[in-house]
Amino acid sequence: MFFYNVIFGDTLDNLFSRYAWRFLSLTIGIFFLLDLILSFLNEFEDLSDFYSIDKIFLFLFYSSLDAVFDIFPLSAIVSTIICIGAISDSGELIAARVSGKGLYRIIFAVLKPVIVGILLMIISWQFFIPSLQETANKFKFQVNENLSDTQEQWVFKNDRFSKVIDKGDRKEVKIYDLNEKGDIESIVVSKDLEITKNDWTVKQVKDFRDNLTKSDFVWEDAPKLAMNFSNKSLKHMSLTDNYIYWQSINEVADRNKVGYEFWKKILEPISLLCLIVFALAISLRAIGRNKSVDRFVLGILIAFGFNLLIKIFGNISLIMGWSAFWGILLSSLILLYFGIRIIRRV
Repeated sequence: MFFYNVIFGDTLDNLFSRYAWRFLSLTIGIFFLLDLILSFLNEFEDLSDFYSIDKIFLFLFYSSLDAVFDIFPLSAIVSTIICIGAISDSGELIAARVSGKGLYRIIFAVLKPVIVGILLMIISWQFFIPSLQETANKFKFQVNENLSDTQEQWVFKNDRFSKVIDKGDRKEVKIYDLNEKGDIESIVVSKDLEITKNDWTVKQVKDFRDNLTKSDFVWEDAPKLAMNFSNKSLKHMSLTDNYIYWQSINEVADRNKVGYEFWKKILEPISLLCLIVFALAISLRAIGRNKSVDRFVLGILIAFGFNLLIKIFGNISLIMGWSAFWGILLSSLILLYFGIRIIRRV
């Protein structure tokens, strides 16, 4: 019964949750509209006979879900600060405290819409955003003659480094062989590369310097390519794809960078909740001394400040060789600690 009351709440809890839903929806709507206008202006620069106005709107439509969850953290912070301020201004916060309702219970009621939004964000990251964004990018590649679907990847193994070019329907490769001094000894190019589990079959081979045709050959125990995600950036990979890509990288610097992005995505829900608790603590501390506009600005400043903190801890962890997991988690827990301390003094 206790957990039922905590999760579903009483009449006053549900009232606060409705306020939070209202402010969150309004804030997301405002920020999404601003983002849509800026995105349209950015895409408008690529306007051509192939990439017309209607196709720009279609591209923005495919990208809309990603845009919504891009602005969700900022919207969640700003809306919860404004919501707790509005509850205080109406006298309902004092009434709830007098009736025996604790601050943590009130904060949880305000956080319910954010928690639902976080769950939807995780599901969308895994199942919807990667495919929708890939569709958007492919659509843009198809309609804009100035953009190319070609992807390149460099790999190195046994004094031989190669540039693999994925053109969608086929793969090409440019192979550089080095001598003992590290100088380039020969360069060959191939217009037809077949990659199996362990080997590369290199066909239509020519010497890059004199353009003479050379024999096809098989490169046994060839280097492993990172997975081809076809126009997906790290940001738009699903959580599982991001993890697989991270594990497939051999270069330490790149591996650490991708690992940082993976843990940042995994821990963002926890980081966001910690940040909101800290923001609400600051807002509760300042109740009666600031207006709605001040709370709006406060939310934005806290959000940008936290992003800066995440980047600082992330870069420190990369430089020191620490796990990005601890760098991101510690920055979140520090905010949570100070947030709880402030709430206890309110």
